[in-house]
Amino acid sequence: MKFKTALQYRVIYQVRSLAIYFGFYALFGILFPLIGLLFSNDVNTVSSDAVIPCLVFMGILSFLGVNTDFKLFIQNGLSRWTIFLVNFVSNAILSLVGSLAVLVLIKVFSGNFISHFQLSMKLIDVYAQGNFFMSWLLFFILLMLSGSLGLLAGVFNDRIDGVKKLIVLLLLLMIPILLGTIAQLGGAPMRLRMLHVLQAMVGYQSTGFTVPPLLLTISCFVGINLGLAYLLNKHREIKRVNA
Repeated sequence: MKFKTALQYRVIYQVRSLAIYFGFYALFGILFPLIGLLFSNDVNTVSSDAVIPCLVFMGILSFLGVNTDFKLFIQNGLSRWTIFLVNFVSNAILSLVGSLAVLVLIKVFSGNFISHFQLSMKLIDVYAQGNFFMSWLLFFILLMLSGSLGLLAGVFNDRIDGVKKLIVLLLLLMIPILLGTIAQLGGAPMRLRMLHVLQAMVGYQSTGFTVPPLLLTISCFVGINLGLAYLLNKHREIKRVNA
């Protein structure tokens, strides 16, 4: 099996999964609210978020595909580096297509297409301010972040076992406690410094939110997640269940 064949297999699987996701979202995120509006006397506009569910879906899809795809690709002669590239490129393609599809869907339901109902992307609108291509770019990189987290979590879950996994998870849980302790012990100057760092990372300025710092921050996290996933995947073996 070559890179092109593996990528085609992965993309077809992901596109089919994306179609299933949109089917469920159309049912629960669009149809149910519309039915509620039909039988309601309330004239307030009902808003359904289109961003968070898609981010969750992307992470879950990436997580679930790590183990099965790895076994299939290894058994068909692909190297671990090629498998990593297949996962990265397929996630990028799905993020690009998925983000565009959601934005088009939002445009369809915007305006007066259906009164008192709209699909929203408040998280992105805070930064993009209605700019379609900026919204697309930001949504794309957010989906890449979710996909990279799912990939890292899937490889970690399969690669690390027992006490080691427990120790790593506990260390991750201790990070917020450690940061909180540092903020308290450092006093007001430390808390102010940490707040300024956080504001710089998310692109908050006195005039509002700006996109480039946030894109840089998310891109760094995507790179870290992918790097860790590759290192964990480098010496990964196929697990066999004893009968």
